[in-house]
Amino acid sequence: MILRVDAMMKKWLDMKQGTAFVGRLLAAALLCLFMLSGAALADQKAEDITRGCRYSTNVNEDKLRYMHNNKYGNHWDGGEDGEIHITCPNKRPAQGIMLSFFRDVSAVVVEDDGGNEIARYDRPYATNWIPFDHPVKAFTLKRAGGDVPLRLCNIHVMSEGKLPGWIQDWSTIEGNAELMLIVTHPDDEILWFGGLLPTYAGERHKKVQVVYMVGGNNGMRTAELLDGLWTMGVRLYPDIGTLPDKTGASLRAAAEHWGGDDVAPRRVTRALRRYKPQVVVTQDVKGEYGHYHHIIMSNAVIDAVTRYAMDPEYDPDSAMQYGVHTPQKLYVHLWKENRIKLNWRAPLSAFGGKTGLQVAREAFKKHESQQSGKPYRMADSGMRDCSLFGLYYTGVGPDEKKDDFFEHVLPEPNEV
Repeated sequence: MILRVDAMMKKWLDMKQGTAFVGRLLAAALLCLFMLSGAALADQKAEDITRGCRYSTNVNEDKLRYMHNNKYGNHWDGGEDGEIHITCPNKRPAQGIMLSFFRDVSAVVVEDDGGNEIARYDRPYATNWIPFDHPVKAFTLKRAGGDVPLRLCNIHVMSEGKLPGWIQDWSTIEGNAELMLIVTHPDDEILWFGGLLPTYAGERHKKVQVVYMVGGNNGMRTAELLDGLWTMGVRLYPDIGTLPDKTGASLRAAAEHWGGDDVAPRRVTRALRRYKPQVVVTQDVKGEYGHYHHIIMSNAVIDAVTRYAMDPEYDPDSAMQYGVHTPQKLYVHLWKENRIKLNWRAPLSAFGGKTGLQVAREAFKKHESQQSGKPYRMADSGMRDCSLFGLYYTGVGPDEKKDDFFEHVLPEPNEV
């Protein structure tokens, strides 16, 4: 009897050990499956599911279509109380949205179907990525208070996965700029400078701050210039001025349209003091093709670099706020003295081997409103050579190799 019990106990133990082994095997298999699924999810690319979403709103429903047609010429105006409800296609969750605001940027809150806040946006960028706390299959977008009405000209809804490179997630400069490019209008930064931004911002990762005199009061032009800058590898949000884009029949008329002779120098002086660049680059003193505002702006940059920005008595408010500043170098497009020639045809690894000129031409296509009626083209040769510059001012001696804006430039004290 005792032997029979022992035999039964042994059989039971063998079965238990076998079950435990199978359990461990199953657990290991599930762990492997989980790891493989996680790896697959990490490698998964996010998709733009905007066109497949369903949209509804409590105001201006007939204008809602403008927001997801990938154009900037029209916009949806939600005013103070407008809301947009978005349902993802086939219940496919969204991980976030990229919004393009029309003109002024308003604070935004995103809620899930339960009324729980999953995102809040209060940054000053006219186009930017807004990630959700967690993926959702439906959500509501609305204004989060403040004085600015909610006006949008574009939206991109993105599924889960790794975001594509065209999604814009801007940042504000920390510390001082290494290079400042000061131009008059959106698209001037491309037409007259070619591969400058792809080379110095995209390839060499310099802290490049782009400053515009005009463009910030036109929602379409602002959105286009942001698309163009992002295409060229710029990640620091530009400083976009709001001076009127109206020239007049003379230099005097052009200056009056901007508010007087001192408006442009003060604007440039404040930008120089705020960003404190090592190197400044600007447009031709003859206005490229004689554009009066180009001429005014270029001369304002020269005066600000060589006189005003270092003088604490000029525009004392900005001097007190930011301090005075003198850049180490100033380059002017097509300036005939101390010339240097930049190579915009060198392949850039940051852009898969494309040249700076190729990338700039792709970026110019983002300025859709400017694609017709242009009496000029971007070229690195000829009378408007976008690779030809003159060293107008230097505090670190003349260029020798003459192939780099940063030749002889001294590092910032905290970089030594």
